[in-house]
Amino acid sequence: MEHEMFTLEAIAHYTRGATTLFYIFWSVLLQKYRHRNRMMRLLHLASVLLAICYIKDFVFLIDDLKYSEYLNDLAGIIDMLYLPVIASFFLEVAKPGAVSDRTMYLYIVIQSAFVPLYVIFPIDAVCMFAEFLAYIVSATTVVYITIFVIKYRRRMFEHYSYTENIDVRWVMFSCYAYFAALLLYSLSFGSTTWISETGFNIVGMLLWAIVFRMASRHRVMRMLAARTDASKDSNVIVENDIAESIIPEDNAEFDSEESAEDICNQSDYKKMNMKNMMARETLIRKRLDYVMTERKLYLSPKITVMDLAAAIGTNKTYLSLFLNNNLHMAFYDFVNKYRIDEACRIMGEMTDNHKMMMTEVAAASGFNSLSSFNRYFIKIKGISPSEYLNANKKIK
Repeated sequence: MEHEMFTLEAIAHYTRGATTLFYIFWSVLLQKYRHRNRMMRLLHLASVLLAICYIKDFVFLIDDLKYSEYLNDLAGIIDMLYLPVIASFFLEVAKPGAVSDRTMYLYIVIQSAFVPLYVIFPIDAVCMFAEFLAYIVSATTVVYITIFVIKYRRRMFEHYSYTENIDVRWVMFSCYAYFAALLLYSLSFGSTTWISETGFNIVGMLLWAIVFRMASRHRVMRMLAARTDASKDSNVIVENDIAESIIPEDNAEFDSEESAEDICNQSDYKKMNMKNMMARETLIRKRLDYVMTERKLYLSPKITVMDLAAAIGTNKTYLSLFLNNNLHMAFYDFVNKYRIDEACRIMGEMTDNHKMMMTEVAAASGFNSLSSFNRYFIKIKGISPSEYLNANKKIK
């Protein structure tokens, strides 16, 4: 039994050392990316704090200090200092500026106050209050990240025809996984110290490797941005203005005294009299049909609702309302339905002498990636593109 515990302890120390090097490596690597935007600055700061916390734990390699309950409790309180930074990072991805720097540092100051308090009064009550505050921060972050991601994705589908590098589900799942692992680790600490620490270190490295990877590719969007200093970040990306290069200049064939005037909110949309509404809807349908079937705007992989609205002479708010209220679909579904139809047409024209790879079919249909093409094709047709192609060959 003693030998088994020694082995577990050795493994725990090895994983702790590997985890320390892991966070040091990312702290150095993210140094050059931290100026990209606030999200990367927070991720860099979180990496630095995590590295410091792990370096601190090397004191427990000293045999006389290894089992000191006082030092273990003090180290646990210090470890909680990085939670506000990690929470701010998660929230920043979904809603830039959701947590200001002032608020984040205020939480850090409050959390750090438990360190000298425990030094002066080394009692369990101090640890309990520190843990309670950490749990409050964690639980609040989980609730808010869920709300923000749901709202973000709804607006994403209303404004964009693609999801590559702008979807934020990854940060929600990462948030859930991290705080769940942290909770399990804190609950198991004491009874299975070495096992829980080893598991937490391994899970932490795997999780943060995914976070670092996804964050480096993620494009920060302002769909839910708060009015803070973060919203002034010059690196925050807004809708792509590509409409002018693909939209016909001559709209003379849409000869009508009615124009798709800017309608800025839903209440105005509903208050329009029936006659004018029907006339505008007819005009919008006609223009949409033209730009989608004749000009094939959907072939632009990064077309946005702003681009399409500009093409038909209206604004993105009216167009979104029209698609939702009349066609009962978001902009994302509207555009990708045309792309799937185009893909089916391309595959239908394939012959043994003229074949295309599925990646080529996806690109020729306007999709940004093969994964998005496969996922949406299955959603619409119920089968994969390959299965559709094989079935089409049998019919021929």
